[in-house]
Amino acid sequence: MYKIPANTLFIGKKLVFVPECHSTNSLALELSQKEDLPEGTVVITSNQKQGRGQQGNVWSSEPGKNLTFSLVLKPTFLAVKDQFSLNMVVSLAVRDFLQKYIQFKVFVKWPNDIMVDDHKVCGILIENQIQGAAFSSSVIGIGLNVNQRAFYSKNASSMAMLTSKSFELQQLFEQLIEKLEARYLLLRKGFIAQIKDAYSSSLYGDKELRNFRTAEGAFEGEIAGVDDAGKLIIKTKNGTRHFNFKEVQFDFEPLK
Repeated sequence: MYKIPANTLFIGKKLVFVPECHSTNSLALELSQKEDLPEGTVVITSNQKQGRGQQGNVWSSEPGKNLTFSLVLKPTFLAVKDQFSLNMVVSLAVRDFLQKYIQFKVFVKWPNDIMVDDHKVCGILIENQIQGAAFSSSVIGIGLNVNQRAFYSKNASSMAMLTSKSFELQQLFEQLIEKLEARYLLLRKGFIAQIKDAYSSSLYGDKELRNFRTAEGAFEGEIAGVDDAGKLIIKTKNGTRHFNFKEVQFDFEPLK
């Protein structure tokens, strides 16, 4: 059971806790179709059985060990062309939060996986509802590995594994949504350029020569931030290229 946080203005003031569910994003979308949920509503569970990631990927989480929740926002102030700004503020908020606890540098692996070294610690799924040329609402799913110590993927890790400590989930939940609200309020005030700069400088592999792969084959390049549409910018010996989601993959090891 989770409690309503005391130190936020609106995020988490409506809190829907369910002991288990298939996906908090799916549940939040379902609830929002039945009633007009206030902005900042959080749907949270102790056991997410079929969590969803980007492009249909599955997010696996051990019951009672991690933070798995979805946040309903209504960024009607935001132009649809700027929707990647939501990815940036959420990713940066999670990074801000984790950096307080983890001595190693925390990175954002484009578009919004949170990495420490070469290990994924948090996954984020943002589903936007758009009516015409404007936002209706956004449902932001966050799966943060906290106390889990065994994973199917060798590239996954958790706060407990990285610090050799165990954590109290309610306390972490409150601190994380405070960071989310702070970053979101900056976006609401129009600080998109500053947010983009912070996001670009936090990117995993930024300005490092690395191997990349597309459907056309492998190549070498350096990440040089993102464009206004959220596409990844990579500088190569043949020029600068822009890639959309799932159009490019890159290795975990930088070139020597």
